[in-house]
Amino acid sequence: MLTILIIKNRNIQLSQRQDFSSSADLDDITKMKVNRQRKKRTMKTFLKLTALAVITVALLGPERLFASQPAGPAQTYHGTLTGGTFFCNGEPSPDFRPTVTGTWNLIIDPQTLAQLTLNVFVDGRHDVAFGYNALILDPLQSGGGVYVFSAFGGFATATLDTTVTPARFSWHVDFGVSCPAQNPFNSLTFFGVADRGRR
Repeated sequence: MLTILIIKNRNIQLSQRQDFSSSADLDDITKMKVNRQRKKRTMKTFLKLTALAVITVALLGPERLFASQPAGPAQTYHGTLTGGTFFCNGEPSPDFRPTVTGTWNLIIDPQTLAQLTLNVFVDGRHDVAFGYNALILDPLQSGGGVYVFSAFGGFATATLDTTVTPARFSWHVDFGVSCPAQNPFNSLTFFGVADRGRR
């Protein structure tokens, strides 16, 4: 029975070859072959890239490849905000100079993205409290005890300088608004110091 099926399939193939006599049919066959070859090339490329990724992870190790923070145990820094500067087009705003106080907390963990919590008071009134758990270490600006993180797609920057005692912290944000037409300031920097060392 198996032999009969094979013979039947061969007969079908032979009869199909004989039926494709027009140029349109031959064009269709050529297109099918080209598509089949493209699919094979695409699959080979995919397999090569996958193999390259696996080799890269194996050589570098997943910790070095995926960690955005320096290696080592998690470090927690926290302290107070001691002031702030509000800028209009890069210059300190003459029209807006409030007193800024508050607290900050920064966790640098090699297993996750850095986490920041801010609690800000402007002229004694509570202004903002927020947490952000996706700070990305900027390796080009960081090093030697200075950590520079970007947030919100690069519109904000957190900087921690541990080379001084107490450690210094700053949080800078560019708002992307017109100044002074829309707002008396279009960027700001809060700064402070660590009141407790790292854990």
